[in-house]
Amino acid sequence: MTIEHEAKFSLTGCQDLEERLRALGSLRTPWHFESNTVYDRGGELASTGRLLRLRRALVTTLTFKEPAAGADAPGVKSRLERECRVDDAGSMDLILRGLGYTASLTYEKFRAEWDVAGTAVCLDILPFGHFAEIEGAPEAIPELAGRLGLDMAAALAVSYHRLHREWRSAQGLPPAGSFAFEPAERERLNTLLGCEARTGGNTC
Repeated sequence: MTIEHEAKFSLTGCQDLEERLRALGSLRTPWHFESNTVYDRGGELASTGRLLRLRRALVTTLTFKEPAAGADAPGVKSRLERECRVDDAGSMDLILRGLGYTASLTYEKFRAEWDVAGTAVCLDILPFGHFAEIEGAPEAIPELAGRLGLDMAAALAVSYHRLHREWRSAQGLPPAGSFAFEPAERERLNTLLGCEARTGGNTC
C-alpha cells in the first residue's frame, strides 16, 4: 500500500510541456492508449470515496483507491492506493462481476509518462481536453510544477470523472459518467502519437 499524491493541470496542448520534459527528465512510457473500467456495487464504493478500477494499457492493472487520513495540500489530491498487475483482464472482469460488482463507468485516454528526478509526470489526452498530472512527494510537486511552467494556483485536486462532469455542464450537455473517443478521433491520435508504429499497426 502506498499513498498517492498528485496534482492535475489543464493544458491547451501537450507539445510545449513535452518539450520541457525532454530537457528535464526521461521517458518512462511512450504514448499509449488506455481503456479503464470502474466497478462498484450499488454505489457503496463511490459513496465513501473509494475506487476499484481495471486498466487495460501497456499492461493491465487492478487498482483500489481510498481516502488518505489528513487534509490534502492545496491543489494536491492524496489517496491510499493498492495496485497489482493482471495477466488476464477478461478473467478479472468475470471475478469482479462474480463478487457482485458491475461496471459503473468506462473511460479512455492517451498517456505518456515521464520521470523528473524521481517524480512522475503524466501527459494525458482525454476526449474533453489535455492535462498533466504530477505525482510524487507533496513537497516535490510545487517545485517541479514551477520548473515546468505550471501554476500551482491552478492545480486541480479532483478526478477526471469530476472534470468530465464539469466540462459537460459547461457545454450544456446532459450528465454522463463514461467518456470515450469517437473511433475516427481515436485512430487519428493513435497515428499522430506514434502508437501504430510501436504495435505493428494495431491500436496501442
